[in-house]
Amino acid sequence: MVRVLTRNTKLIVPVVLAVLLGLAGLQVFLQKGFEERFPSSRIENLLYLPKGQHLKLVSLGFRSILADALWIKAIGYFGGHNLTDREYPWLYHILDQVTTLDPPFRQPYVFGGVVLSVESGTPAQSTALLRKGMTYHPGDWLLPFYAGFNSFYYFQDAERAAAYLQVAATLPGHPEYLPRLAASLLTRAGRAEAAVRLLETVAENTEDRGTRRGIYRKIRDIKAGKYPDNLDEFLAPGGQGE
Repeated sequence: MVRVLTRNTKLIVPVVLAVLLGLAGLQVFLQKGFEERFPSSRIENLLYLPKGQHLKLVSLGFRSILADALWIKAIGYFGGHNLTDREYPWLYHILDQVTTLDPPFRQPYVFGGVVLSVESGTPAQSTALLRKGMTYHPGDWLLPFYAGFNSFYYFQDAERAAAYLQVAATLPGHPEYLPRLAASLLTRAGRAEAAVRLLETVAENTEDRGTRRGIYRKIRDIKAGKYPDNLDEFLAPGGQGE
C-alpha cells in the first residue's frame, strides 16, 4: 500500500528514514520512562506517538508514508491480539492516527468499523471512526451501513439505525434489500429477522475469517432465540421501541 514516490526518490528516502528513526527513538525514550514508572503495565510498541494532528507537524509532508507504516502496525497489532487475548485497547487510537494523517485512506475506516464493533466490542469507537470516514467517503454505502448496524444491535436505537440505512440505500453498490431492511427496523414485526440480515451483510463484507466466524455465531444464536443482553429487551414483545 505504499505510494509511488516521485523522481526525487534518492533524496526523499533518507529524509523519510530519518523522520521514522527519530519517531522510533522518541517512542523508545517515552516507553522506557513509562515502564519505569508503571512496571506492572503491559505496554504496546509504537503507541506513544502523539495524536495524528501532532504527527502531521513532524511528518515533513510525508503523511501518506507514515500513515502506511502505522496501518501495517495496526494490522499486526490486531492479528497478534486476535491470536492471544482478543483484547484491542489501542486499536482505535492507531486507526485514528492513520486516518488523521491520511483522511482519504478508505480501508482503515472499513476495517475498524467492523473490528471495533464485532470483535473488540467497542461500538462507540467504531461509530466515531465510521462517521469520520463518511466525511471523506460520502459515496461509500458500507460506512453508514455499519453505523446503522451499531445503532440497532448495540444501542437499541431503531430510528437512528434506519436513518443510517436509508442513507446507505441511496448510495451506489448497496444491496437491493436495504431500503426494505431500513423500513423493517421501524416496526416490531420481523425485527429479529432484520438483526440476522444486518449480521449477514456485515459478514459478507468482512475479510477477517476469525471475525466472520464470530458474526455467524451471533446469527446462529439469534435464529435459536438466544439474544445477547443488548438485543434481548429490544426484540422481546412489549420491549423498547413499541
